[in-house]
Amino acid sequence: MASSIPSIIGRKILPVAVATTATSNGGDILWIVEKKSSACPHRSMISQWDCFSTGPPLVASCEAPQDQKEKSGLEGGASKGVVQPSVKLNPFLASGTRETILRKRMTSIGRFSLKSETEGNLSIPTFFLALSGKNKKNATISLSPTGPSTMSTGKRLFTMEDFETAWIDRGIPNRHPRFHSTVSAHDDNYFEETHHNVASSKDENEPSTQIKAELDRHASETMHYSVYREDLRNRLEHMLMTPIEVSDKLWEVKISNGLLGSSGAISKTKVDALLKAQKDGEIAASTLKAQLEQQDPALLRRRTTLGRIWKEVAEESENVLMESVLLFRSHHALADGASIIAALSDLSDEAEDIRADIEKELQRWKRKGHEGHHKNAIQRVFSRLFRLLKAWVWFTIGTLRAFIYQGYLQITTTRNPFDAVKLDAENKGIVVSGRSISWCDAAPLEEVKKVAEIIGKAKGGAKITINDLFVSCITSAVVRQLIEHEEFMAPMSPHTRKLVVPSINVVVPVHLRGGVILPKESMGNNIGAFVARVPGEMKHDAVGGGTCQTDRLLRVHRCLTSSKKSPAPFVSYYIAKFCSDYLPENWTKSIFRCANANACVVVSNIKGYHKKMHMNGMAIESAASFLPLPPGIPVGLVVQSYAGTISLSVTAEKWAVPDADKFLRWVLDEYQILRDEASKLENKANS
Repeated sequence: MASSIPSIIGRKILPVAVATTATSNGGDILWIVEKKSSACPHRSMISQWDCFSTGPPLVASCEAPQDQKEKSGLEGGASKGVVQPSVKLNPFLASGTRETILRKRMTSIGRFSLKSETEGNLSIPTFFLALSGKNKKNATISLSPTGPSTMSTGKRLFTMEDFETAWIDRGIPNRHPRFHSTVSAHDDNYFEETHHNVASSKDENEPSTQIKAELDRHASETMHYSVYREDLRNRLEHMLMTPIEVSDKLWEVKISNGLLGSSGAISKTKVDALLKAQKDGEIAASTLKAQLEQQDPALLRRRTTLGRIWKEVAEESENVLMESVLLFRSHHALADGASIIAALSDLSDEAEDIRADIEKELQRWKRKGHEGHHKNAIQRVFSRLFRLLKAWVWFTIGTLRAFIYQGYLQITTTRNPFDAVKLDAENKGIVVSGRSISWCDAAPLEEVKKVAEIIGKAKGGAKITINDLFVSCITSAVVRQLIEHEEFMAPMSPHTRKLVVPSINVVVPVHLRGGVILPKESMGNNIGAFVARVPGEMKHDAVGGGTCQTDRLLRVHRCLTSSKKSPAPFVSYYIAKFCSDYLPENWTKSIFRCANANACVVVSNIKGYHKKMHMNGMAIESAASFLPLPPGIPVGLVVQSYAGTISLSVTAEKWAVPDADKFLRWVLDEYQILRDEASKLENKANS
């Protein structure tokens, strides 16, 4: 991973440095001021840290100075009669040669991700965003040097320039400076941020700093995907399996553009809807044109001498629907996957609305907590003490129960059901490294909620959640996958070996902040997890006269509910912090592998924005996230909601799930059965 050679070595500049320490956000910050040299005015270095100053630290700010904010366009005057293009400069890339490196202590969970990952199980969450529509950045070009004929060239592509513009305009370096951090090459307990030393806009004698936002190291444009789904699938696999040099960067994004629907990032259903909407718009436009022509035939007469033919050809080509795919990946040391997605939502045009919704929800919770203000002071004191006592009892007893339950799962689950599959594949020499990957849109969000509500109401008023429903569907698919392996391993006598077990263990990650970033906070690693035992193979004749699928769903609901109501996610979070801070790396890896209690699948739930978001006016039509597989767990799925649609994505070992598309079909088959059962129950209740 990180090299032991400091990144400051190798720069041929005067070796003069001054450093001082400070504290910010609970972590240590080391300021290193690099002085410029007359030998090379564009580079700087530190060969050694000479001293630690006890004086006040430099004034740190990620805000660009006012003169840099107002500066735009190319330097130098334009020649007469030639219109120079307007180029917006990055205010976070100052022209000064002096730099300051800030060292901030990494979070414990970030260090844990560095310690616990293995060569075959890298901790790199990956996801893509698929955009379509017209870019709001419009330009106007002339089609005739002698006449006023012009046309709009509103782009239908999202380019590297658009990404950088949105990144700077939305203030991402200010809001989430960790995006421009790296892991210290000589001490992986720290992040390093490079800042420019610039003159303060208020006091020229008091220096200040602004973050150095070099997006060219993180973002790049690449060729679009030519083979439907397969090219994107291969690139996702490559990004999941290729290490990131964390001392150089912690994240990257690949941007590509092509015809709508060519990559498979946007489902065919959505593509058909977009094409239909465009066709309806063209029909309406042609109808309006015919009506105008009937009123005045000369009004729309073609004038070939003014470039009308070329204008119409350009307009036709401009109306071809395109898509832009942004493929992201980041190391878990930067932040957890849910926090990364929440942070990148600040790039969207709806960023202010999202933050307002979060603020509104916080105010609602505050009002709920202040409902007892009509009580006198003594009553409020006793009420607060009672709540604290209740929380202490919940955490203490819940922690004890969580440890007992975790120990019970580890003792009673002696093997992973997929271990025999891997062993058989190794003996036959067919073990294939890499990842099986697939994704799809599963169902409308409201439909899934309705199915869960109807089944829960019919089965004793259980409050079944979306996560409960899809964990049930996923466990059914796992059982079918194990049955297929069993038949493949012993085709002539499939019952001589028994891979399928009555119950399996599932790991469920939980974001401790609800998958959002609170106001005045930046992204981080706020994630825990718990392990639950859910039913595996079940008889087709369920107890109580119900179907096997509904009985499985109810049992999954009961198993998950007991764990979700416990402090198990918080306990796992603090255990990970302890392991990261105090235990050796090899111990941490062993504990991390044993903690999953031989679970065979991890299921994560990501709640996206309920409306369709936009970036520079282009609609984000689709989004899919892919889990980095923890060591020892061969299958991982993400259940994600966005813009009223539930989507699924699977990441699995190739020897465990040879065909990820088939695995997702099994998940959807189980959901369809539950949907049909809910329809029958609703009809029965209404009759």
